[in-house]
Amino acid sequence: MRKTLALMAGLLLALAVGAWLAYPMNAVAWAAWVQAAGVIAAIWWSVRLQERQSGQAMRQANQVAAIFAANFHWVFRELNDACAKRSWPDYVVNRRILEDILSQGRNVPVQALEGRSLAMVSSLRAIGVEALEVTLGHQANGDWRELQTYFAKRLPSIAAWLSATGNPPESNGPTDYLGLRTSFSQLGQL
Repeated sequence: MRKTLALMAGLLLALAVGAWLAYPMNAVAWAAWVQAAGVIAAIWWSVRLQERQSGQAMRQANQVAAIFAANFHWVFRELNDACAKRSWPDYVVNRRILEDILSQGRNVPVQALEGRSLAMVSSLRAIGVEALEVTLGHQANGDWRELQTYFAKRLPSIAAWLSATGNPPESNGPTDYLGLRTSFSQLGQL
């Protein structure tokens, strides 16, 4: 943005110096100067719009990446809790949610991401695919402690990615996963 403003200021200064040195004497020369100023303003405006759209696309991509990472952290905590409780129904539901979150992670516009956000999304996708492979063969009578250890080891790195990108995880976690209530206390009030 500053480069664009500096460029525009330089062009306007050059235009002013040119107008002062070659002061137009007739109507055709004045029209040419006005047209040149209009073309410069149009170019400046189009460059400015392009920069704004690029910045907006990057902010949106970072938001989508942060939502993906927060949901990813949440589902890993839920899977860890399900393994600690040895709850097969909770485990099955949260594993399916992990699959949904991974499919959403594939839709994160990585071409608009930079630096830590890009590294975070790539790393979390890899962790998620690995988690699906590890949990694929797990049965209700399987080794719950080993699976819980697996999830517990990965939670700090997911939280670290969130913090590194400026989105620290909530200490108590979200109560929603994209609108899906995890607490059914409201149903009893109906």
